[in-house]
Amino acid sequence: MNKLPNLLTAGICAFLLSACQAAENVGEDAEKTPIGSVITGETTTANSYIKKVSEKNKSLDRDTWRPQSSERF
Repeated sequence: MNKLPNLLTAGICAFLLSACQAAENVGEDAEKTPIGSVITGETTTANSYIKKVSEKNKSLDRDTWRPQSSERF
């Protein structure tokens, strides 16, 4: 019966540790976005922000799958 509080405490600690790690990963991912670059101070002008957004859109467009044929289905 004495093991239950110890197991519960260990489980809570493991959960909190994994939650903190996930929050750090989200923060790192957010910094890589155009708006994240504004928050970190990497982007300071409207023109540099628009350039970042344009670059991000171009990279996303390259990753988009397109059919081989130009025919409509």
